Amino acid sequence: MGSAQCIEIIPVGAIDVVNPRARNRRIFKEIVTSVAELGLKRPITVKRKVCEGEPRYDLVCGQGRLEAYQALGQREIPAVVVDATNEDSAIMSLVENCARRQHRAIDLLHDIEGLRGRGYDFDDIARKTGLSLEYVKGVTSLLEGGG
Repeated sequence: MGSAQCIEIIPVGAIDVVNPRARNRRIFKEIVTSVAELGLKRPITVKRKVCEGEPRYDLVCGQGRLEAYQALGQREIPAVVVDATNEDSAIMSLVENCARRQHRAIDLLHDIEGLRGRGYDFDDIARKTGLSLEYVKGVTSLLEGGG
């Protein structure tokens, strides 16, 4: 993963949400209220895309914050721009989901399944996410239809 990162103010409309997540309405309202009253506590994370013309970005972390900005009619948002591969982006997103206080189990399952599909083994996933090896193996077993 590249170490070059800086905070830039980027257009909300230039950000693509690659792996959108469904969000509980009440939680989303809380995020919007918090952003409206307190501002953004921490910037979103994006990675620059190679495109013709206008700069474009893929969202790595911060879908709720991005959607709150959109709901509040903001046109620009502070973002940490990282130089990361698709695999690194997926891992960063999973780590943030693990750290979120009220993460949804289904999101963790989806992210672990995605990492397994990219060829990461149980040890890699456990080490990169801080989840226990047993947890990662158990989730994978469930996803593969075991018990």
